[in-house]
Amino acid sequence: MTPAELATLADDIEARAWVDYYDAAPAELRRTLGIAHDRVADATLLLAPGFETPLFNRAIGLGLRSPAGQDPIAQVAAAFAAAGSRDWWLHVNTHAQPRDAALSLEAAGWRPAERANWVKMLRPAGAVDAGETTLRVEAATDHEADAIADAITSGFGLPPFVATWLRALHGRPRWRLYGVFDGATAVGGGALFVEGDQAWVGIGSMLASHRRRGGQRAVMARRVGDATRAGVRWIATETGEPTDEVNPSLLNMQRCGFECVALRRNLLPPLAIRSSPGTAA
Repeated sequence: MTPAELATLADDIEARAWVDYYDAAPAELRRTLGIAHDRVADATLLLAPGFETPLFNRAIGLGLRSPAGQDPIAQVAAAFAAAGSRDWWLHVNTHAQPRDAALSLEAAGWRPAERANWVKMLRPAGAVDAGETTLRVEAATDHEADAIADAITSGFGLPPFVATWLRALHGRPRWRLYGVFDGATAVGGGALFVEGDQAWVGIGSMLASHRRRGGQRAVMARRVGDATRAGVRWIATETGEPTDEVNPSLLNMQRCGFECVALRRNLLPPLAIRSSPGTAA
């Protein structure tokens, strides 16, 4: 596969996982947060206007199958404005067309997010080194799923209602939820999405009290191993690009055999676009 095809694959499986995650949202959360997804041009839109954070309001994949010109960007912006999402990201992959899309948008007033780039990571299925840890990694049981969802949510510093949403993945087709335990106490975890010959690992975090003990690498390795045993060919994930600091998540991904296939620029729209449906760059 070409570098562009690998980058597209990595974005596609992430987008499909998040679409299914949005479909899993409990009805009450769906109503209060406005949870929805859409397909505009070649982009997958994640919408949660009642939850004002770009992580849950973003566009994935624009420009990977057709050029991200003025009209598609305007259509994406109009969809977010119509939904009421003001704080959202347009992800611009380094393999998106035109190749200067990110530079052109920034020149037109789009602003890089605080974490300006995400590193898109991919690896083929196969063996993985889990490293060493005194913590224990287990697939979630019905009895443990609530505690695992609480630990993951707390590790990210997200509001408690996200745990209710995350808990809905347990037992859902194509999803597996994992916990990291210190004795009987859940201290972190992560999720695995498997569809066809591809898998995505994500939504992984650890409580601050239990970081740097090998748990994050162990739960990532467990998911890679289980995805391999499920018969996939490719496994994707992503994390923030380091700036001046070390990113432990990226190091653990590399230790688990993932390689960077693209950077993805996270751009916030200008105020005029945030407030005016149909305004183009």
